[in-house]
Amino acid sequence: MAANVKRVSMNLTERDLEAIRFLAEHEGTNQTVAVQRALQLSKFFVEEVEKGSKVLLRRPDGSMVEVVVR
Repeated sequence: MAANVKRVSMNLTERDLEAIRFLAEHEGTNQTVAVQRALQLSKFFVEEVEKGSKVLLRRPDGSMVEVVVR
């Protein structure tokens, strides 16, 4: 294990675990990397919203919806 890596313990629901498994399978990676990516993506969105950015999602039909990040 790398020197800057810390082991953590979390209490997660079955729903949380299913989400981690889904992301890992979807991304073709392991569960640790899936959680790391999810955390960094969430952090990115929060930081952007704090700067005044809006997160928009374009649906297949071309409509746009704002994703509310809290």
